[in-house]
Amino acid sequence: MIKFFNTALYPLYLFPLALFTLIFSGCSTLPSKETQLLITQTPQQRIAKLAQLQQWQITGKIAFLAQNSRKSATLSWQVDEKKGTQQLNLTSYFGINVLQLESYNNQHKIRVDGKTYHGNNLAALILNITGLSLPTKALSYWLKGIPYQENDSISYHKITQLPQTLSSHYNNELWLVSYSNYQHINGYNLATKFSIKKEDLLIKISVNHWSVTGQ
Repeated sequence: MIKFFNTALYPLYLFPLALFTLIFSGCSTLPSKETQLLITQTPQQRIAKLAQLQQWQITGKIAFLAQNSRKSATLSWQVDEKKGTQQLNLTSYFGINVLQLESYNNQHKIRVDGKTYHGNNLAALILNITGLSLPTKALSYWLKGIPYQENDSISYHKITQLPQTLSSHYNNELWLVSYSNYQHINGYNLATKFSIKKEDLLIKISVNHWSVTGQ
């Protein structure tokens, strides 16, 4: 197994590897300033609008917290659902590129430690290379605060009507996503802090910048 996540959670670094040695506080309640993001959309209208958001990019930090390990990195992730492409880069605290992913029409190429890997099952590819179990397909939905599957359950803030938590059974595992620190970006209210948890893994993401294009 390639050990590209073997740094002890630098002060702020990891999936995108610094997505977090943040190990941010990931509150599940919305800060008071977020109550100012009053909107006229119902949750159903919000889901319908965000389902149309197919071209976006985030930069920030990510951290993976497992039973006996903590790993973090800086993150850059660009997705174009219309073209079926994505690019993901994870960089160490020292600016070293530790993982580079390129996808096109469900064909994936990952570069790690100077080696290149190919496959059409991204979750299995990442698991084999890094040992990390990630909800790869669902994550692009969850980051927007919309369900990946019809039976996903979302709880909403009573004032803003923005998602606070989302629960989903993905690959026969229960995942819980918590949202906070919403920002209004080009007509969308999008969270910038995420806590994504299953029984033996906690992923924390802190977004420094959202970019939405091609709408």
